[in-house]
Order: sequence, then C-alpha cells, then structure tokens
Amino acid sequence: QADMAALALLQSILGGGSAALATPGAGTTTRLATQVVKQSPYVESCAAFNTSYSDAGLFGVYGVCQPDKAGEMCTGITKALAGLKTVSKDELAKAKAMLKGNLFRQMDDDSALMQDMGTQLLLSGRYGSPTDFAKAIDAASASDVSAAAKKLLSGRPTVASFGDTHSVPHYGAIEAALRA
Repeated sequence: QADMAALALLQSILGGGSAALATPGAGTTTRLATQVVKQSPYVESCAAFNTSYSDAGLFGVYGVCQPDKAGEMCTGITKALAGLKTVSKDELAKAKAMLKGNLFRQMDDDSALMQDMGTQLLLSGRYGSPTDFAKAIDAASASDVSAAAKKLLSGRPTVASFGDTHSVPHYGAIEAALRA
C-alpha cells in the first residue's frame, strides 16, 4: 500500500485543470493547473491519472489543446512531470489532505464504494478500508514520494497524440526531458 499511496499522492500533486471548470476543490492550485492550464488560453484541460492492476499500473497525464499549441502543452506537462522529483513539505501536506478528503467523500457514494471494494478484491484478494489507506497516505514521506517519482520517470514513457501533431515534440526529446 505504500507504493500505491505514493503514486496516488503524485497524482494529487499533479492534479489537473480545465479552462471551463474552476470551482473550489477542482484542483486549481495543482501543478498541472498552474503550470500548464493557466499558462495558456489554448489549453482546454490537462490532468494526471493513475490506474492500478493486479500486476502493474498505469500513470499518466492527458491534455487537450489547440493543435498548433500542442508542443507548448507537451513541454509544460514534461516539466511538471520531471519536477515531481522534488516535493515540498507544504505541497505534500496539501496533497495528503486533498487525497484523503476525496477518498472519504467517495465513500459516501454507494456505487463508488462497491466499485472500490470489487477492484481491491480483484487486485489483491482483500479489502482495505478507506481508513487503512488514509494511514498509508499519512505515513508517506516526501522522500517516499520523490523516490516513487524517480522510479516512475526512469522508465520509457509512452506518448500518444491525436489530430494535427506537427508541433508535438519528438519522442526522444520528451524522454530526455523526463530523465533530466
């Protein structure tokens, strides 16, 4: 659970944002919101995602923007990802509070609770309560989160783009920027 907590915290730190949605609690102070969405009127939305499977996982970022600004958006996303190697105590505390708040809020939704229980049983053969995961979140240190980011960024990234991709940086440039 420690690795899952660290990755969930990375997702919370990155967060996301939408040019059309800026309500309280919508992650408007997260890295992707401040470093990507708010930096360009051409970025419609950008967010981190994290999905766990029984033997692996998928962590990523998606973004939607005007085609001729895709390069700028990719550069911003790459910088935000590479910056995860360093996390301040304040940023970690905020991410922990946001993640635990979302975790407990979702448990008020019967459908979300059943999906969470089913997913956990399929992945691990057991169910851990939200309180158990909240303890794992609280136990995660800045060095745990930074170590998870370094491990995540040391692998080869998968890059996908759709539409007019002429301004999207070359794969090698993205890979090098993530390892810098």
